[in-house]
Amino acid sequence: MTTSTPAPASPVYDWRTITALNTVSTLGQIGQFGIVYVMVPVWLALQGLSAAQLGFFAASLWLGQMPGLGLAPWLSRHWGARRVVVVGLACSVVALLGLAVAAWPVYLLCGLLAGLGMGLRWVGLEPWLYNIAPAHARGRLVGFHETLIAAAPVVAPAIAAWVGVQGHTILWVGVGFTVSALVPLGLARTPPVDDAHHARSWAQSARAAWPHRIFQQGLLIALCGGMLESALAGLFAVFAGDRGFDAESIARLLTAFGLGGLLLQYPVGWMADHWGLRAAGALAALGSALAAALLACVPGVPVAFATLFVLGGLITAFLTLALIASTKTPTPDMAWNVSSLSMAYSLSAVVGPVVAGGAMTATSSVALMWCVAGVGGVMVGLLLKR
Repeated sequence: MTTSTPAPASPVYDWRTITALNTVSTLGQIGQFGIVYVMVPVWLALQGLSAAQLGFFAASLWLGQMPGLGLAPWLSRHWGARRVVVVGLACSVVALLGLAVAAWPVYLLCGLLAGLGMGLRWVGLEPWLYNIAPAHARGRLVGFHETLIAAAPVVAPAIAAWVGVQGHTILWVGVGFTVSALVPLGLARTPPVDDAHHARSWAQSARAAWPHRIFQQGLLIALCGGMLESALAGLFAVFAGDRGFDAESIARLLTAFGLGGLLLQYPVGWMADHWGLRAAGALAALGSALAAALLACVPGVPVAFATLFVLGGLITAFLTLALIASTKTPTPDMAWNVSSLSMAYSLSAVVGPVVAGGAMTATSSVALMWCVAGVGGVMVGLLLKR
C-alpha cells in the first residue's frame, strides 16, 4: 500500500490588506508629496520667494522627514503601524492648513511638519506592506507600488493646471487627498506581531545589513537620488520661469515629469529583478545625466516636455531602487532596512536644494540642470566601480 505525500499548501496572501495599503499610499502620496513637495514650491514662487528661499523650504521638507523615518519603526512596534500612519497623515493636514495662513519664515516650520508626516506614513506603511507581499517578486512589487505612488507628481500638477495655482485651492486639494487616505486604511487588517523583529536593536540590525553588497549599492543610490529629486522638485519652477514658462505651463511640464515617473517604475523593478540592482542604477543615473544636460543646452518647449518625461522616470527610479535594495537585503529586520535607506535618501535630499539653490543664485538657473548632470555622472562611476 502506498501513501501519497500531500502537496505543500500554497501560501495565502492577504490581498485585501495589500490592496488597501496600496490605495492608502496612492491617495496619501498625492496629498503629502504631489501637492506639498511638487506644487507648493510653485505656489510659493508666486508668493515672491527667491531661489534661495525655495531651496530652504524644499530642504525643510526633507529635513522634517528624518525624525519620522527614524522613529517610525520604533513607534510601529509600540503604537502599531496603523496609528503611525494616521499620525503621519494628520501632520501633513496641519502643515497644509498652516501654509494657508502663515508667511515666511513660518513656511519653514510647516515644511518640517509636512516632512515629518511624510516620513511617518512612509515607513509606517511600507514594511507592513512588503512583509505580507509575495517574496519571490519583490522587485516588481516594489516597482508596482512605486508606480501607484508615482501618480502623485502627475495628478497634482494636472489638478493645479485645472484649478489654478493662485489662491489657496491647491492647498485644500492636498488636505482632501490626505484625509481620504484614512478610508482604505480602515479596511487593512492589523499586521501580525513579529517577536524576532522586536528583539533586535538598531546596532544589531545595522551590523546585519552593512556587509551585504546590495545594501551598500542601495545606500549609494539613496544618497545620490535624494539629492537630485529634491533639487528638481524644489527649484524647477525657477528654472522654467527664467525660460518664459508661466505657472500653468510649469504645471504641465511637471505633469510630464510625473508621467515619466508613473510609467517607468515597473520596468525599473523588472530590470532590478533580472539584471541586478547595480546595472539598473547605473542606467538610471546615466540617463538622468544626459537628460539634464539636454535640458540645459536646448530649452525649447517640445524638447522640454519629452526630456522631462524621461528625466522624471529616471529620477523617481532612484527611490524605487533604494527600496528594492532594502527588501532584497537578506536580513530579518526589513523595517530597519526601509527606514535606514529612506533616511539616507532624505538626508541627501536636505542638501540637494540648498546646494543647487546657492549655485543658481550665484550663477544662473541653468546651474540646476548641471548639478543634476554632475551628480548623475558621479553616480555612474561609483556604481560601476563597485
